[in-house]
Amino acid sequence: MDYKEATDRLLERITTADLANELGVSQNAIARARLDSTTRDFRPAPVGWQAAVARLAGERASRLLRLKTELTGAPRAASGTARGVAVLRAAHLIVDGKPAVLNDTVVARLLGGDIEAQIRAHVDDLQTPPSRGLRSHVVLRSRFAEDTLMDAVADGAEQYVLLGAGLDTFAYRQPSWARGLTIIEVDHPASQAAKRGALAAAGIEIPPNVRFADVDFERETLAHGLARCGVHTAKRTFFSWLGVTMYLTRDAIEATLRTVLSFPKGSGIVFTFAHTDSATSRLAEGSASAGEPWVSYFTPEEVAEMLQSLGFSDSSFLSREEAERRYYANRADGFTVPPRVTIVAASV
Repeated sequence: MDYKEATDRLLERITTADLANELGVSQNAIARARLDSTTRDFRPAPVGWQAAVARLAGERASRLLRLKTELTGAPRAASGTARGVAVLRAAHLIVDGKPAVLNDTVVARLLGGDIEAQIRAHVDDLQTPPSRGLRSHVVLRSRFAEDTLMDAVADGAEQYVLLGAGLDTFAYRQPSWARGLTIIEVDHPASQAAKRGALAAAGIEIPPNVRFADVDFERETLAHGLARCGVHTAKRTFFSWLGVTMYLTRDAIEATLRTVLSFPKGSGIVFTFAHTDSATSRLAEGSASAGEPWVSYFTPEEVAEMLQSLGFSDSSFLSREEAERRYYANRADGFTVPPRVTIVAASV
């Protein structure tokens, strides 16, 4: 990369036209909303402006981070948010009552060190409403994905692909019904190397039906990466994609979903998304400050429309009512369904 290309990318601006296109309004509407509110030509800001600004800011931040990586040659570090999610799964078995929504008996070993003591030392912090809501979301999405996988296996699925596997532990506590599956964990090479190191350090054996697909999406497509790692596109396959889409552009999300659609009829996916209302949340801000900015936000209606337009045969959203009935009924510990459930299942 020469000086001109690098500085062009550094100085690239987000324009009024970009914001207008994101919001589906005219540039004039953007300009008038930026006027002093006491002037005659002032108009209120377009509906949804916070989410639109957050999306554009996230995309800009991602482009700058890629530029920095290319210029310094420094390899990308393993995901820090993946460890945070794993700590929440471990905390669920320590600070919440029974029965567990997700009985992840492996994750504390994978995290290593004195993680259980650290969790117990912060019980009060973990019982605040925001912390409980986030922990509930994390364990609910994994439990729902695993239950949907069980149904898919009963219906003939032969492969399970975890997109952005992070520190997921399903493969290392897999029940008997999963042992006929080929389980493929897909993640960035840095994250995967860190996980494999943690597995070795904890003495956790890698089952014979588990494969690792180290895919750097800045260098190859998911389809190429899956093919390189021996994933069979002729076999019915179930995908999980949890806590990832908010870090990707819509184009990248749609490209991944098209790859899922290349698998046989009867294949499917469960994934999560960030609601437009969460664009200015503390969680989004915290992720951005950790160098992993959120980029994409959707309403359920937008997700449903996207899935239909791409060609999925069916999609359904887990409702709070269904989650309550299936996983939270008759609990005595006050651990409840998260305030917003943003989990969708779709079939090829």
